[in-house]
Amino acid sequence: MKKAIITISGGIDSTTTAAIAKSKGYGLYFLTVNYGQKNIEREIENTKYFAEYFNAEKHKIIDMTWLGELGKSGMTDENIKFDTIHDDLIYVPFRNACILSAAIAWAETDSDVEKIFIGSEAGPWICPDNSPEFIKAMNQLARVAMKTNSNVTIEAPLNDLDKPRILKTAIKYKVPFEHTWTCVSNSKKPCGICQPCRNRRESFEKIGLKDPADYES
Repeated sequence: MKKAIITISGGIDSTTTAAIAKSKGYGLYFLTVNYGQKNIEREIENTKYFAEYFNAEKHKIIDMTWLGELGKSGMTDENIKFDTIHDDLIYVPFRNACILSAAIAWAETDSDVEKIFIGSEAGPWICPDNSPEFIKAMNQLARVAMKTNSNVTIEAPLNDLDKPRILKTAIKYKVPFEHTWTCVSNSKKPCGICQPCRNRRESFEKIGLKDPADYES
């Protein structure tokens, strides 16, 4: 069976991406990264659930906590609170490049891996490492840097979709929304204030569907 590595956090985007890869006949190899994010407990819980749900062949959870320790992100720094709207603070410097580098390294160890999937959605790109330019550049880097299996490609199937269209795609692939987690501020109950929470709530409203998340605010 052809194989694909999925960078998965258990949110709507990465879970929908896993469903798309599954529909294309790939054996799924999940990669979850602990970079010191505040919601890591929920991410691990949800990604373990989805590893079983999608019958993933393997699920690696790797430690990159040093990335969060560098600071300057509300996703990792406990001193930065999302009690007001500061959308730029959800950016973790160079995070996706580090995560994809780990996925590329994994792909080099298995010549049957054909694809690396990431759930980057369309803009506005608060995080520049979600943009199509970034995905293209990482593909170019992989071809130059890999000694083996250099034909593997990185794919972001949601990169031209906004959140309401992603939700519709998720419905098509029967993604169980009640098991997805979006909040970057908490791991117990979604805050409702951070940009991902607001984007999720507004997107469910736009498509006329009830959001199963139980928000604090």
